[in-house]
Amino acid sequence: MSIFAISDLHLSFHKPKSMDIFGEAWKDHHLKVAANWDRMVSGDDVVLVVGDLSWAVRFTEAAPDIAFLAERPGRKILIRGNHDYWWRREATNRLNSLLPEGVELLQGHAVTIGDCAITGTRGWRQEEEENEAGDEKVLARELRLLERGCLEMPQDASRRIAAIHYPPFDTSLRPNDFDALARRHGVDTIVYGHIHGGLSLNGMHDGVQYHLVSVDYTDFAPVLITWNTSP
Repeated sequence: MSIFAISDLHLSFHKPKSMDIFGEAWKDHHLKVAANWDRMVSGDDVVLVVGDLSWAVRFTEAAPDIAFLAERPGRKILIRGNHDYWWRREATNRLNSLLPEGVELLQGHAVTIGDCAITGTRGWRQEEEENEAGDEKVLARELRLLERGCLEMPQDASRRIAAIHYPPFDTSLRPNDFDALARRHGVDTIVYGHIHGGLSLNGMHDGVQYHLVSVDYTDFAPVLITWNTSP
């Protein structure tokens, strides 16, 4: 069994939105995602979908996008992104009960997959030039969610993965509070999305493995995070 991750699919089957305005590579990008996913992922694998699944505003409108995921192989674990308006934070438990088999929402809790522990939350930006009213409140809430998830991770987990939609660093690649919190709790792998250009962290840095998994960065394919995980 393997664990993969992918982010920023930006699907819009209910009300089609042309994504190639963001570049030619985005033309029919859902077909590329489906082909790569189906080729790489088996039914026993897990795929972390790290935010921005859909442009939909309501859960009913996101249903075709969720169905697209349900048709793909593997167990899909979703993290909330900044564009996932269809997923209201307060409704997470109710929405989980409505999802098709093999698709689940994860926010501020931990799940154990074999010998790996995984937690996730949306995160928040921490660039001073982008501060807005209410940012501090949202930041504090997202940090609490991440800490709660980290505390739920079993102490004997051999791999500790945090999936955060926003990057765990600022625009100068300086680690932010999410990075520091994850490290305090022994997280060894941080998976993130949101970025569609500019500077990013990938690979091993000071003992933590970073993965940027936005689809336009990964050539519209899932990224292998770990493999040979005991079932």
